[in-house]
Amino acid sequence: LSGKRKFSCLVLLLSHLTSNCSMTNALTLSMSTNTNNNSNRRNGGRGGRPHKNQHKYQGAQNSNHNNQGTAQKRQNKSGRPSVAIIGGGIAGLSCAQELVANANNKYDVTVYDTGRLRPGGRCASRQPGDSMKPPDQNQNDDAVSNDEALQFPLLSQYRYDHAAQLIASPKNIDSSDFCKQLEQWKSDGILQEFPQGSVCSISKNGNIQPIQDQTFYYGANGMGNIPLAMVDQAKKSSHFELEQDTWVSPSSGVRYQKNSGTWKLQAKGKTLGYYDQLIIAHNGKCADRIMSKTPAKDVHSLLRVNFNPTVPAHGGKKMTLNSLYSVTVVLPLDSEWSRALPPDFVCGMLADHPQVRSLTCQTRKYAATSQQQQEQEHEVWTILSSATFGKKHKASQEFLPSEVIDKVTTLLVQAVDGVLKTSVGGTPEPNDSSSGDKQDAQQTTTSKKPTNIKPSQVLENRVQLWGAAVPLNVWKNQE
Repeated sequence: LSGKRKFSCLVLLLSHLTSNCSMTNALTLSMSTNTNNNSNRRNGGRGGRPHKNQHKYQGAQNSNHNNQGTAQKRQNKSGRPSVAIIGGGIAGLSCAQELVANANNKYDVTVYDTGRLRPGGRCASRQPGDSMKPPDQNQNDDAVSNDEALQFPLLSQYRYDHAAQLIASPKNIDSSDFCKQLEQWKSDGILQEFPQGSVCSISKNGNIQPIQDQTFYYGANGMGNIPLAMVDQAKKSSHFELEQDTWVSPSSGVRYQKNSGTWKLQAKGKTLGYYDQLIIAHNGKCADRIMSKTPAKDVHSLLRVNFNPTVPAHGGKKMTLNSLYSVTVVLPLDSEWSRALPPDFVCGMLADHPQVRSLTCQTRKYAATSQQQQEQEHEVWTILSSATFGKKHKASQEFLPSEVIDKVTTLLVQAVDGVLKTSVGGTPEPNDSSSGDKQDAQQTTTSKKPTNIKPSQVLENRVQLWGAAVPLNVWKNQE
């Protein structure tokens, strides 16, 4: 980093890659590649936003590690250099794996992740029988209660991915480290390849075409299989630890200790430990807030963020993040969507639709055994929204109000209906015009706002807002 002051802080800008409008995460450090960027943000950390037909790994930004502070690590006071990684998604786990496997095994590495059930971040899956979150006694009365929001008797029977749906590998770069890693995961049974023709592009007019120029993969037991495999690999070293269900607050969770030259981490008012090195493997918004109150000003200047579905033509002076909704619905078996789509369809990308970006059938993706298929009574589908839709309907992502959940579900399901010419979302019922007012009746006739907030064929739905979803621009090196 440029600047007079140097600090022992390594910051990872976690990249949530897009390929044909699907979401996936970036691997970091040892698997970095050069990138082509559509933005021209001023010189800074190495990174990459992929073209829609490319997957690239995001690198890291590292300051000089001249500090010789003695870390008082909570679990291990061995005197070895200690590293804290905030974030247990693909970027954080990739970094941890690199440090314990390819850095001469000289670091004590601890990853702090917010995931209650398992790590993974955007590369997350729900598994059959996952336990529910305990009720939150301090929750806002206007939001849906934890009991109500997380009671999914139908969804709890199925495996589904509610963020990253697949990994795409362009066929013309088979020699890249990225493709080699994918092939290794496939060989190890961590990934499976989508059947030919099962990943398609869908135009807003309903034209469906298989995508031929890329190879597509998914986690053998959910996309969450990838981070779990990375944890297993890192755990082969005795110098790796993973702390789950730990929220390091962006406002007060990190403090630089001038006297010892270490980084203090805390959560819920309790000290987690003191570390020689700090790695931020978090989304841009939280990375911005975490570093804003530290003396590493040069680092923080690279992390300033803006929220918008697009970036200016010149790229902007801040990282631009968009917001995306993920809506997973349960439909009756042999649904209208299934009948409208080809029998081998699994996932579709809608590049030109104003509201929807992808549609995935989870029950086709994770096909059950023959006996289970005979007993299966439902289909599970996941819709990812466009960034414009996410911004328009943005709400508190921690506790989405029930009216937002219903409205977002209705709008996105009916948007898919409009493309496929189906009626899964039902037909909006006319407003009551019993007063006989002619003007009211006219407004009812011309209104485009759906009033049927419970889609007729949707048996159960789960909605998640990724408020800081995908970076749309990156810093470029001046090399």
